Amino acid sequence: MEKGTGINITGIFTGVLIAYIITLSFFIIYALLLTFTAVSELTLPTLTLLITITGIVLSGALSARHTTSKGWLNGGIAGILYVTVMLILGAFFVKELEPTSSWAVKYAWGAILGALGGMIGINL
Repeated sequence: MEKGTGINITGIFTGVLIAYIITLSFFIIYALLLTFTAVSELTLPTLTLLITITGIVLSGALSARHTTSKGWLNGGIAGILYVTVMLILGAFFVKELEPTSSWAVKYAWGAILGALGGMIGINL
């Protein structure tokens, strides 16, 4: 894929998709560790948060790889898209779609972490 300038929609969607595949792989490995080892379920909230943060930063980095400028913007958009997909999937599985104030915090962190990933990814 050729590097472009500005917002790269294809790169953003590709970055988010690849980040979700990698995130899902991490969750499967973690589930296997929980099932077949003595790893405590008390680690669940911490590792879920770390895996999610890694996924958001990774989506930003992967989306910014295909642009020559504005990596932070591409990464921030990818982070917001990552959080949007996460909230939609959460609503689908939990059967509740109720916007709360915590959504704003999740979107803010998604934008910040995605932009950080974008700053890293533009240099890859």
